[in-house]
Amino acid sequence: MSAIGQERTASANTWGATYFAAQCHNHSVPYLVVSLMKAAPFCSILISCLLITGVAHAAPSIVTRLQAISGDRQILVNTQTPPKPFVVRGFDVAGNPVNGAPIFIGTGADTGYPHLFDEFIFRGFNTGGLVEYDYPPPPQLVAVTDASGVASLQPPLVDFPTSSSIVGAGQVNVTYPGNSGPWFAFFAAVMVKATPPGNPAVVIEYFYPALQHYFITLDDAEIAALNAGQFAGWTRSTGSFIAYRTKADAPPDAVPVCRFFSSQFTSHFYTANAQECDDVIARYPDVWTLETREAFFISVPDATGNCAPGFQPVYRMFNNTESPNHRYITDRSLRTHMAGRGWIAEGYGVDAVMMCTPA
Repeated sequence: MSAIGQERTASANTWGATYFAAQCHNHSVPYLVVSLMKAAPFCSILISCLLITGVAHAAPSIVTRLQAISGDRQILVNTQTPPKPFVVRGFDVAGNPVNGAPIFIGTGADTGYPHLFDEFIFRGFNTGGLVEYDYPPPPQLVAVTDASGVASLQPPLVDFPTSSSIVGAGQVNVTYPGNSGPWFAFFAAVMVKATPPGNPAVVIEYFYPALQHYFITLDDAEIAALNAGQFAGWTRSTGSFIAYRTKADAPPDAVPVCRFFSSQFTSHFYTANAQECDDVIARYPDVWTLETREAFFISVPDATGNCAPGFQPVYRMFNNTESPNHRYITDRSLRTHMAGRGWIAEGYGVDAVMMCTPA
């Protein structure tokens, strides 16, 4: 099996089936390779090669590209059920829609399922621990593609307010070379305890592995381009939080966020402090270029670092290296972990809070 692809490990004491079109022995006709796998070391067993003599029982084509159609960046208010379905479309290697493919859609965490972790092995902000699903997954986490390749589902999520996490989607019973890639789709889900004021939107995070740089954006066109792979090197990451597109969308106390870019470091910098924005323009004109004074709108803490009731801190973490980059997070535990790895928290008060987002 190693010549076909990397084996996927199922949850402990459970079984899964993987189907591949292959050649058995010296026959010139395709066979169906059926592999049963148990989550124990070195316990992947090839059961048999079965001659395919017709199409009545043929498995659906393998999805090699799964496109997220809608449902990304959802806000869940005091519930584990998303308000809208997560919708994907599956394509085969020839670019044709795949009909009849079972697609897992659910909180991404188990290493046997589509998932994302950041470089610190966190799967979001303020989430629970590792999620382990049985295999095969429960029916409420599976949708089947139609003739146009589309599958849609509103699965129950496993985390609780206040948190933000990743929902993953991928074909069931197929071994892929890795737990992320074009064969999977990912969505951000932000859970809050109360309805946010104004007209909220969700900021999401991307990561550049070669540089270990983070980037956040609220811009719909920019997100679409990133998700389509138009910016080489940038991949979807785990972080997300609530902010506002315009002043009219935001609560009265929200302020604009300046966004800078450095071509020297391939890095972005954000500040909700107007004086800091002006200082960067004045002191580093050859390093940081102001892209906009209104990347998004967000609330800020008082001078002691306290957010208003109903809001939680956003921490700005500086990597403190010769290739400067910042990460914007809402997870206090992750903040502590990153500080232990040399990152520096920047902000107001003893706890160094930079912004405030609905909780």
